[in-house]
Amino acid sequence: MRKVLLVDDEPDFLVIMEKLLKKHGYDVIEAINGKSGLKKAQENHPDLILLDIMMSDISGWEVARKLKKDPETRDIPIIMLTVMTEEGEIKRSFEYAGAEWHITKPFDTDVFFAVLDMAALRSTELEKRIEEAIERDKKMKQVFDMINPKLLDYKYDFLNRK
Repeated sequence: MRKVLLVDDEPDFLVIMEKLLKKHGYDVIEAINGKSGLKKAQENHPDLILLDIMMSDISGWEVARKLKKDPETRDIPIIMLTVMTEEGEIKRSFEYAGAEWHITKPFDTDVFFAVLDMAALRSTELEKRIEEAIERDKKMKQVFDMINPKLLDYKYDFLNRK
């Protein structure tokens, strides 16, 4: 089960999101503010972090920056989950805070879970899949190196006939 850290200072939103995430097979760790989010990220090493921007103690952008500077948490994908929709705010999530994703509230649940799956995959399996694809390409190159080049130059016009 994938572990998600959900950081938001709205208790009602935490309750709703926890139910939604658990229904889709995620193990949820909650934090009610930025300081608590930092602590729980360091203690629990979640597969991904859902982080609100506007919080009462520390902004989500500052939390993300601190997490990305910490060697123990910097590789955890961060999804900013916020009502902020302005281009400059979105840009700040990526360039200043170092988040990998920026999702605005309200959101489409299908799109939301597609992003979560990609983000979680990135942290656990994506590198493995990339390595496997590179290895397959290397093997195919070896196969092509063994084929007589004359065969590759041969015209296969008969395949194009209708």
